[in-house]
Amino acid sequence: MQITERRIGQSVILDLAGELTYANRAIFKAAVERSRRGGCRHVIVNLHGVRFLDSSALGTLALLAQSLSAAQIMVSLLNPQSYVKEIITLANLHQILPVYDSEQDALAGGHRLPATG
Repeated sequence: MQITERRIGQSVILDLAGELTYANRAIFKAAVERSRRGGCRHVIVNLHGVRFLDSSALGTLALLAQSLSAAQIMVSLLNPQSYVKEIITLANLHQILPVYDSEQDALAGGHRLPATG
């Protein structure tokens, strides 16, 4: 899997390409951790280039949502391919992670974050 990081304001977009599976979850978690340490307030996981994800990836995304929420960091999913979107929906992951079809909508969703004090 390849991950490209882009910072836009207080958001970081992680563009993923390949398969998000148990075998490469450590690479994904490391990219998210770099974003967290970099002070971002919104991590957007762009799934457009992901052609497959397994149950480990679903669990990783769910745990990521919980841990970053505790740190007041929002996590969103962006533009999953139809097969990946179907898996996300069947696993009810869309109930805890917003799924956006456009980068602009995902970035706008991050503007609803509470101010840090």
